[in-house]
Amino acid sequence: MILRDSGIAYALFPFKRNQDVVQIHEFEHGDYCIAIADGWNRLDAFPDDKPGREVAHIVASEYPKMFLTYGKDASKKLDERIAKKYPMHATAVAVFLFHSRIGDTVVSIGDVETYVWDENKWYKPREISDHWLDSSKYPSNVSRFFGSIERKTDPKYPGVFSVDPDILELQSATPIIIATDGIKDVLPLDNINTIVGNPRGQEPEKIVEKLLKEIQKRKTQKDDISIALRYTGDR
Repeated sequence: MILRDSGIAYALFPFKRNQDVVQIHEFEHGDYCIAIADGWNRLDAFPDDKPGREVAHIVASEYPKMFLTYGKDASKKLDERIAKKYPMHATAVAVFLFHSRIGDTVVSIGDVETYVWDENKWYKPREISDHWLDSSKYPSNVSRFFGSIERKTDPKYPGVFSVDPDILELQSATPIIIATDGIKDVLPLDNINTIVGNPRGQEPEKIVEKLLKEIQKRKTQKDDISIALRYTGDR
């Protein structure tokens, strides 16, 4: 999918559960937000994958406007709303790219991937963490997410689980790739540097097509993969 004249291209590559959601929110003066949310629910608690998909949809749909109003507090406010519908066993992690003429802001909750082009290579900013946990010791392999309030209030794990965001400020229109964590099963960052390389002179949709073709060719996908790339050329 291409958002014309914006330099944005994105694609969803479902695996089995199809719980990723990608949305583009357009605001005034050419400002916008790219939202990618990755849902999950316990299959032994629900009969299908709908709850995880629905939580991801709520997050991708509602968080961008809430963040513009409430800033960091938007995460907790939306978490409270989700808790009323799914207090247990359904979650979503997400990443948002807010663009304006003044600058760009990446907001990440959980373990969605963010890669930035620094004119030499694609790199993962240290400001955006995976927040991984050892799942043999904790009831989750990640510590930050929307939903599953029962984990955040469990006295056995005080302060471990939250919906606190990581925030990264960038120059406006910096080339960036955001993707759900399923991409790590197929394409490590060094592979992305080899496949994509310098985005200058390339069309965004062609870059996304190359990544998807490589994912299909490798046949190592274990989860849904969604990718969004924003590159506005040399303008």
